[in-house]
Amino acid sequence: MKASITFFKCALVCLAVALCSGCANQKAWVYRSNTYPAATASTNKKVAVLPFEDARENKNQNYWGVYLIPLAPYGSQNFDAPEGESTHIASGMWLNFKPTEDFPKALAEDLRNTHLFADAFFDYRQDSGDYVVKGKIISTKYVGRLISYGLSVYGPDLWLIGFPACWTRNDLSLELSLVDSKNDKVLFSKTYTATPRQGCAWIYDLKNDFNYSEMLAELNKQFCTEIQPALMAAPQGL
Repeated sequence: MKASITFFKCALVCLAVALCSGCANQKAWVYRSNTYPAATASTNKKVAVLPFEDARENKNQNYWGVYLIPLAPYGSQNFDAPEGESTHIASGMWLNFKPTEDFPKALAEDLRNTHLFADAFFDYRQDSGDYVVKGKIISTKYVGRLISYGLSVYGPDLWLIGFPACWTRNDLSLELSLVDSKNDKVLFSKTYTATPRQGCAWIYDLKNDFNYSEMLAELNKQFCTEIQPALMAAPQGL
């Protein structure tokens, strides 16, 4: 009987490890661009989106194993650059995710869909377009909590009867600027912060903890809408 209980507890601990390792739940970067109403006019000019500057702190703290310590309410992950980690609280490795290039490529798709330009594309050279968009990644903060309720290895017992197993949060903040390539004049610049994606998850229903594509789409739509007055005011604009 004692051996059976010990085996059961070990199985629960293994369940917690599997949950955190996310070995069967890898995520891949996929971006779905926004749609926009037909533009009343076009600049008939090209816009190049440059690789984004990475202004994030390079500090990732992974203390999920703390949940095993008696009386500790949870183990935690606090990642400033979450793409650099192989495991996340509710998922495994994030594949094909390079924010400094994926974000501007996604923005180029959105700019193309506005039909405000003759062409919109990702490029490394500022002089490749009449306009250029420069971006700075301020935050892609990832926070995760593996919840043990202070019960150490017995915490997963509560997961089995319906208590939340973990909690995660994604944050995204970017600075985006529209610049005239010829004279390097900034036509529009603004810092955008997406609505955080956060919530609890259960072992029977693990929520997505990789929401940066949806959050980026939110910011891109704001930027693409708000640059239109700046284009209209520019001599070479609408």
